[in-house]
Amino acid sequence: MAIDMRIAGQRMVAIFNEWAKRYADNPGGFGALLGSDGRPVSDYGEGCALYFEEIEAELEAAGALPKQEPAIGFKHAGQ
Repeated sequence: MAIDMRIAGQRMVAIFNEWAKRYADNPGGFGALLGSDGRPVSDYGEGCALYFEEIEAELEAAGALPKQEPAIGFKHAGQ
């Protein structure tokens, strides 16, 4: 199935805006980016990806995300 990249981008914008709102409301509820050694924590990206998916599922269930419809004439590599 092809993906309309404009819709994918709009969905990402909505998810990141929700993330920013949640952070602004409760910054202490988010994990640290840097460890005690001043270097990025090793699992930060994985945690972010999981949180992104969690927000996406919540917004999807609430009907707050644009619907991902197949685009005509656009296919991912390997399709």
